[in-house]
Amino acid sequence: MAIKYDTSDANELDIARVIGRHYGDGAVYMTQDDNQATALSKAISKGFVSEDGFLTRKGREFLVRFS
Repeated sequence: MAIKYDTSDANELDIARVIGRHYGDGAVYMTQDDNQATALSKAISKGFVSEDGFLTRKGREFLVRFS
């Protein structure tokens, strides 16, 4: 079953780079970079990362496309 994401207004590569910085606990770790902060905000608003900063199931599926 293919899952489609509407990321037309977000840069998919930037989101993938940010959420790719997750570790085994599922938390997304990043530096205090404005570009990363913007991409993280987009990832949260699109449901790829939870409000608490953890990778969601949707985020894991999204990352598979970039692996």
